[in-house]
Amino acid sequence: MELKIKNGKIHEAIGILSQLINLEPEDSEWQLLKYHLHSYSGDHDSAKLGFEQILAKDPLRVEAYHGLVMAASAKESPNDLKDVEKRIIEGMEKCKKEKKKDDLRDFKLLLAQIRVIQGDYNDALKIYQDLSKEEARDFRPYLCQGIIYTLLGKNDDAEKSFEKYRRLVPKGHPYTRYFDDNMVATKVFAQKVENERAYSKS
Repeated sequence: MELKIKNGKIHEAIGILSQLINLEPEDSEWQLLKYHLHSYSGDHDSAKLGFEQILAKDPLRVEAYHGLVMAASAKESPNDLKDVEKRIIEGMEKCKKEKKKDDLRDFKLLLAQIRVIQGDYNDALKIYQDLSKEEARDFRPYLCQGIIYTLLGKNDDAEKSFEKYRRLVPKGHPYTRYFDDNMVATKVFAQKVENERAYSKS
């Protein structure tokens, strides 16, 4: 399956995942991966349906909400995104009542991601900064703050956030690879945003 994904043979990878799900129907990780691949391949409707099935069994499964956010973003459907956002806020309330601190943090990270997709960088930054104050050892908000500062052209602030992230992230963690891969993409995207701003002013 991993080889198929690496070689870009997404439909074949989905076929293998279906076999794995038949062998281990209780393992929701396989299901999550399958629906993420559906989304990645452009089949957002199948992805959405799959994530909804997971949430029907486990209403606080943050990864499934993440899948719905990515599908809505890829479809460029603001209404779908608003709908998922409303459900995420309801999930956060439930987590507060049930004292599920880790899930609540994950929901907050997801809410900030929605703000980034909506172009509301200041609100996203505020959420990430609050998360850093709540739990200073969590490296994820620092990475996200660094990316937003890069998008805003605040390179000194970005570097400070990335420095904190690098200090905290465990060696060999998948995020380190993610960081290296995405830094180039973020810089390209930041340049694109800057060009569009300049164009809209002219």
